[in-house]
This record gives sequence, structure tokens and C-alpha cells, in this order.
Amino acid sequence: MDKSPRDYLALKLKKVLIVFKKSTLQLQGVEHKEPRFIKLVEEGHALVTRVKLAHEEHYGTLEAVKTELQARGIEYECLARQELDDMGGVFVEAFDLAVSVGGDGTFLDASHSLQSVPLVGINSARSSSFGHFCLGNETNFAQILNQIESGAIKPERLMRLELTMNGNVLPKLVLNEVLLSHSNPAGTTRYFLDVDGKQEEQKSSGIWVGPPSGSTGALRAAGGKVMAINAREFQYVVREPCPRPTESWSLTRGILKDGKALKVISGMRTGAIFVDGPHIVYRFTLGDELIVKASPHDLMAYVDSHVNDQFA
Repeated sequence: MDKSPRDYLALKLKKVLIVFKKSTLQLQGVEHKEPRFIKLVEEGHALVTRVKLAHEEHYGTLEAVKTELQARGIEYECLARQELDDMGGVFVEAFDLAVSVGGDGTFLDASHSLQSVPLVGINSARSSSFGHFCLGNETNFAQILNQIESGAIKPERLMRLELTMNGNVLPKLVLNEVLLSHSNPAGTTRYFLDVDGKQEEQKSSGIWVGPPSGSTGALRAAGGKVMAINAREFQYVVREPCPRPTESWSLTRGILKDGKALKVISGMRTGAIFVDGPHIVYRFTLGDELIVKASPHDLMAYVDSHVNDQFA
């Protein structure tokens, strides 16, 4: 059974997992040695002027996080977020706390490998990263640890969505949003959409479905409603619906309570399901049936409960 927020009122930290991103400079310039990227850096091109600053900020923050944990005698393990992908969907449970060092993408990647371990985000490059999910940065990390251990702050319970394809639960839980679409962004998305027993055959650019924590991103841009990050409902928005002149659709957006489900049947030979961005992709082919509903496994995360209010 997942823990409730009161189980975290005072959390003695003995072992911490650090999930960090690799900077653009590290990946493209050092590891992959991409000639075009290196040339732009050498030329001081405007496209990459912030890359070096973000690199220095990020690794400086990462070292600050390690130093603070060492000073407190807290054991820690570091994993690049790419290494979590290599674990094949196995939940990481042998830690008291997970700390994501990066931006929102790193926070989301870390969330996919956590079930009961609470997560806190540290924005490592504030000059270029918004860090919507990130409660801390290099200046207040020590204070946040004090508040976690004393129980002055407790994690919020964030709804995640569970995806069931043809009767099989997919391994990744959705924290931000899932996009159901053609595998080619220029292609037409064809499907049957079923909400509360009402079904419509539709064509569009795809369907966004997301929990409250993702309501300030793509869902908001597509005309969805901004929700409190800890709300207990989720929503869907059909993006760019394409009804014929004689058609009128009622299922183009809606909010579903916890316990309700949304069903989509693919009418595409080459459809796709994108989870929390472009990196987690499942095939969604002709006749495939996808059911989206709230997962029983919420993410426990130290976030500002009012963080979404600025978009409302």
C-alpha cells in the first residue's frame, strides 16, 4: 500500500537517490562530439550562447547537492536520468528520498521510476530552466532538507494516470500528459473516443490527456483548464478537431473525476502514444484499445501546492 502524506511528517534521511540530467554541452559537445554543435560553440553563435552558462550552473548545483548530503552523513547514489530508462520500468524503492537535479524534464523522468519514495526537484540552471516542479535550487537545498527531516513540509499526493492497452497495463505512469496521435505529426489522428459510455468517431491532430500536475503545459495551450496541482480529477482536450460540415461533436474536452475512465480505439495503422514528452513512445495501431484512468499509485512529491495558481 502507498504511504499517506502523514507518514512523511518527520523523515530521517539515511539514503538518497540523486537523479540528474546531462547538460547539452556534455551530451552534444563531449560525449557525442557533434561537429555542427561544436562549430556553433566555437563561433559563439546566439543559438548556443547560454549553453556554457547552463552547463556550469547545472554541474555546480549537482556538486552542491552532493556536498550537502556528505556534510550530513547521508549516503547517496547518483544516476543519470538515461540510466533510469535502462532499468526497464523497475521502481526504485531502497531510498528515503529522491532528488532530481535538472529541470522539469528531469523531475518527470525521475517520477517514472518511483512508487512510494518521495521526490523533490532542484532547479540546477535557473538562467535557462523554468523548473515548475522544482521546489528548490542551489541556494536553499540545505533549508529544504531541514524542513523535510523536521516535518515542516510534507509531500503532496500528485495524481498519475495509468494506461491499459488491450488489457495490459503499460509500465510508465503519466504525471504531465499523454498524447494520442498519428506517429507522424503531419498525419491525421483517427479514432473512436468513449467517455462515460458515450462514443464518437473523430479525426483530429490528436488527444491530450493529463492529470492536474500537467494542466499548465500542453493542456492549457490547447484550451484546457488549469487545475490545482493536487486536485483529484483529470482532463482531456482534442486538439484541432476536424469534423465534417454536417458533424457536431460533444466530446472535444472534458474533466473526469477520480475513478472514471476514458477509452480510445485507434483507427490508424501507425498511431502512437507519447508519455510525458517525446521519449516514451508506444505503438497505437488499428483496433488497439487504450483505457486511461487515475493510477492507484500517486507520486509523493515536495512541491508548492499553489504553483499552478500563477497560470489560472
